[in-house]
Amino acid sequence: MKSLNPITPTHQTAFVMVQLSDFHLTGRIGQSPSYQRFLQVLQMATTLQPDLFICTGDLVNDGNSDAYDWLFEMLQRTGTPYLAIAGNHDVTHEIGTGLPYEKRLHIPITPDVRLLNCHRQLVGTHHDWQLLLLDSSVGGETHGKLSAATLSWLDTTLANSPLPAIIALHHHPSPVGSAWIDAYQLANAADFWQIIQKHRHAHTIICGHVHQAQHLQPLAHHPVQLLSCPSTDRQFAPLIDEFTLDNQPAGCRVIQIDNTGVLSSYIKRMQNTH
Repeated sequence: MKSLNPITPTHQTAFVMVQLSDFHLTGRIGQSPSYQRFLQVLQMATTLQPDLFICTGDLVNDGNSDAYDWLFEMLQRTGTPYLAIAGNHDVTHEIGTGLPYEKRLHIPITPDVRLLNCHRQLVGTHHDWQLLLLDSSVGGETHGKLSAATLSWLDTTLANSPLPAIIALHHHPSPVGSAWIDAYQLANAADFWQIIQKHRHAHTIICGHVHQAQHLQPLAHHPVQLLSCPSTDRQFAPLIDEFTLDNQPAGCRVIQIDNTGVLSSYIKRMQNTH
């Protein structure tokens, strides 16, 4: 990974970040459908001239190191800085994919060393925001969990800096309304939200894992927002309790911080923008 402090904005009026998530790269490297779909979304995202790509996990199925080499080369070719964290598929080898989910074996594997945890990046047109990246993956498991050390780092980092914070992790820390994926959310979400509630400048949480775009207000007495992201691969139908694929196009989330410090976000899809 490149050293990313600070990033000089491409645009004069806004700092633009693109969240890319849930690539699930598998099969023949650079050729299989998941690779081709990722390249299509990356090409679309690059036309926005972002200042930073944020890759929020499930990048490669089964931790194939050659696939990470390919992925990071493709990102580097764009000339845009990038940061990446792990999802459950980055730390798990799944055996028996043709079987019902509960009968499959999930074997822990070591994550790629280029995937980050407890990483702080200054962003914004005046470097007046902070982006905090957390690893919520648990080897051999589908659900997420933040380690005690990661939670402590988050609390300390927020306490030591008053800059408005964007926090990125793979697993969703609040239900999204689909029972099957909500069973695999962040297991210690209560500990996470307890920290967030202490810090009013925790502005935005971004996550992957759910393969759908949602905008939630998870806390009654805190302005923090939770934003999820489409997959560059397959989409999951929202608000349905059983696993169901959606026919929405692949896409990404665009996050902009303008030069007055206002954050806005929208979804960009291959065939349409929401």
